[in-house]
Amino acid sequence: MNGSCCPKTFRDQHLKDKYMGLFNSVKNMFSGSDTSEIWEMISDSSQVEPIIEASKEKPQLIYKHSHRCSVCFVARGELEQSAEDIKEHADMYFVNVVRNRDASNKIASELDVRHESPQAILINKGEVVWHGSHGSINAGAMLEYF
Repeated sequence: MNGSCCPKTFRDQHLKDKYMGLFNSVKNMFSGSDTSEIWEMISDSSQVEPIIEASKEKPQLIYKHSHRCSVCFVARGELEQSAEDIKEHADMYFVNVVRNRDASNKIASELDVRHESPQAILINKGEVVWHGSHGSINAGAMLEYF
């Protein structure tokens, strides 16, 4: 380890942040922390069009999550770690793609973005201006848009 307390992979700050995001998500999941302080929940496909309409006044971030996917917890942690900065610019929405398949499909069709999970989609003025899935969900890269 060359005198370092951490393995080489942890010296890369980006990887460290991703791992910490995962650990924080798991901790919050088991501690009962309420994510409703961060996210507005999408539970019905009828919510999609008003979100797109709202993007004409303020950018909107939609995050598609599956509780069956470990990568989703890493991506969610990445976004939740930067939620304070993101919320300065955009509203944050969360859709559980397993429980709300219709809403997830409506997002894909209305925004013309192929469904993936995890997936983050940033909408501004009714158009997708940034999106990422899996390892490309990076709050820093998204925040550069603003």
